[in-house]
Amino acid sequence: MSEFLSDFVVGIDVSSEFSVVAMLEPNGSLIRKPFRIDHNPAGFNKLLAILKKEEERLKQKPIYFVESTGIFHLPLFFFLKSNDLKGFVLNPLCVHSTKNFNLRKVKNDAKDAEAIARLAKFQNVKYSLVPEPQILALRMLLREYYAISDMLTELKNRLCTDLYLLFPGYLDVFSDPCGKTSLKILRDYPTPQAILSESPDTLAKMMASTSRKGLIWGQKKAAKLVEMAQLCLSMPLEFSILSRKIQFHLDGIEMFQNNQVGLKEQLVGMISDVDFPKTVRESIALLESVPGIGFMTAATFLAEIGDFSRFHSPKALVAFFGIDPSVNQSGKFNGDRNKISKRGTRLGRRVLFTAALGSIRTTSKGDPMNPVLRDYYQKKCQNKKKKVALVAVMNKLLHYIFAVLRDQKPFEFRSPEDHQSWRNSNRSDLALVA
Repeated sequence: MSEFLSDFVVGIDVSSEFSVVAMLEPNGSLIRKPFRIDHNPAGFNKLLAILKKEEERLKQKPIYFVESTGIFHLPLFFFLKSNDLKGFVLNPLCVHSTKNFNLRKVKNDAKDAEAIARLAKFQNVKYSLVPEPQILALRMLLREYYAISDMLTELKNRLCTDLYLLFPGYLDVFSDPCGKTSLKILRDYPTPQAILSESPDTLAKMMASTSRKGLIWGQKKAAKLVEMAQLCLSMPLEFSILSRKIQFHLDGIEMFQNNQVGLKEQLVGMISDVDFPKTVRESIALLESVPGIGFMTAATFLAEIGDFSRFHSPKALVAFFGIDPSVNQSGKFNGDRNKISKRGTRLGRRVLFTAALGSIRTTSKGDPMNPVLRDYYQKKCQNKKKKVALVAVMNKLLHYIFAVLRDQKPFEFRSPEDHQSWRNSNRSDLALVA
């Protein structure tokens, strides 16, 4: 049963320029027809005046609910919050599941606002609060960081495609065409003809000074580069126009790389600031103690999770990241090829995947980053596909994250046997206390 069954409930269907509001009395009946408010000071104050008037009549403060719409619901949400009104955010998946109760097919903003209000009032639906402004700002900056990373990857892929036509074999010389040395070569010598017009000694010295790997390394690279450039002379001269396109890609790559560096510095400064929540800053440091999790990954986890107190078990955190198995059962049929649900935070799932890959890899010396998870992954691979085994590692990693955040203690290695004995000892201690 809903905890808001006897409350004055307001449902708000939010769009980019306006919202539609539906109000329900404590007995569940509509107070008035759903009405529209514009997203400007006049519209916000109009809503506030109506809510205050009904509050005086009903002798109850309104509780408002909005459907999560990215960023569009935030101005109205914070306006009402600043006026001492209590509100919650509903997941769109929950809201959409209640819009087909009637046999008639009716879809409009008024019906949607009423559906939000009735869902919150009569159903035991899960809701969430908007995070603190600092956490919300951190989340937005991090999502921008990863958006820039995606655009940078796209530009790098385009650069590789053009190099394949203009300069076949270049990727054999530089495995990373966007490395510092490679970018310098492409800037100064955008075509194979330009490379052949320069002396190998000059190329070698330039690459040695840029990479700081020594002159011998530079001479080997220069010789291989000249050899590849000679083979490229057989390509049609019309492809030389691609050199101009490559310069555009280089401009974009350097711009996005600089933006990434600047954004990361801003994130570090924001988290280090005295006004930033101390508990979140300490939690980020604790998560960095988990092998495979760095500063950006830890900050992303905390920004996406928001209020950790909402999660009472590791399973809840697993479901929030969308790696819980979907269920497909009907009658006597039980599906045995169920995929993960992929609900919840998409960015968190992406970063978790990267952290899982990092936790099962080995160092340059051959030592495993996390011997327990690497052994677990290898055992899973004996009878499961690699991606399935990696999802199992992601699940384990979330259990680590939950334990670290719950206990507020750094991560420590425990073998499965040691962990089981530790759990048994804790259970016996609890039994003695009881």
